[in-house]
Amino acid sequence: MKFEEKFKIVLSEILDNYKSLFLIELTFGVNNDVKVFLDGDNGVTLKDCALISSDIKKKINQDETNYSVEIGSCGIDYPLTLMRQFKKNIFRKIEITDFDDRKYNGVLAKVSNTSFMINWKERQPKKIGKGKVTVDLSKSFNFGEYKKAQIILN
Repeated sequence: MKFEEKFKIVLSEILDNYKSLFLIELTFGVNNDVKVFLDGDNGVTLKDCALISSDIKKKINQDETNYSVEIGSCGIDYPLTLMRQFKKNIFRKIEITDFDDRKYNGVLAKVSNTSFMINWKERQPKKIGKGKVTVDLSKSFNFGEYKKAQIILN
């Protein structure tokens, strides 16, 4: 079995023991340099990363296969990719970039298994007379039908 396949199986088994954590990205570099990026329903702590790293080293002997592993949290500035990430960030400010590079900034209001909705306020011209009025707007996006989703930090 190739190292990459073995590593994926071991990591999956280990993450089964950490129900609140989930894999966001896994990359293999030259010389078996592995990078694991995790997220969690309640965030990812340094202790979580250390425990998972230790668990991996117990299951994959570094004397048999020379490798290095770096485990970290994807962080709040990392784009959202999984529905689980959207659910944990409900009611936060978010920026969605669609495939036409239009940006929508709003509050993540609702998340379902197939889509999510954002709400925002916008100033628009009055229909009659001069001046502007504040209007409540919303837009739904199906998962995968946008280029990027990013939490906005204030």
